[in-house]
This record gives sequence, C-alpha cells and structure tokens, in this order.
Amino acid sequence: MTRLWIRLLVGGNDESGQATVEYFLVILAASALAIIALKWFQSGSGGGLLGSLFGRVIGWVVGRF
Repeated sequence: MTRLWIRLLVGGNDESGQATVEYFLVILAASALAIIALKWFQSGSGGGLLGSLFGRVIGWVVGRF
C-alpha cells in the first residue's frame, strides 16, 4: 500500500512493458506489409515480378556454389 502512495505522489514512471508493446507494433506493421505485398503479387500485377525475382535469387545462389 505504501508503494502505491509513493508512486502516486512521486509520479513514478513505470515503463516496464513499453518495449514489449513497441516490438509488438513493429511486428504487426511488418506482418501487415507482408500480407499486402503477397496479395499484390498474387493478384496478377506482380505475379511475373515475383517469379522473376525468385528465379534471379535462386540463380544467384546456385552461381555462388
């Protein structure tokens, strides 16, 4: 009970969960962008680009070994 009064009177700045929330929001935003990109690639607009991109990446990897 004393800690509560001290925290209320002093205005303790408890930010212990803030980093977790920030990480969650970043992961949520990245997931949303990935879903949007996948939908765009699957819609036909970027389907050829996606195949071309994977083809180039696989070719580059195979060329390294």
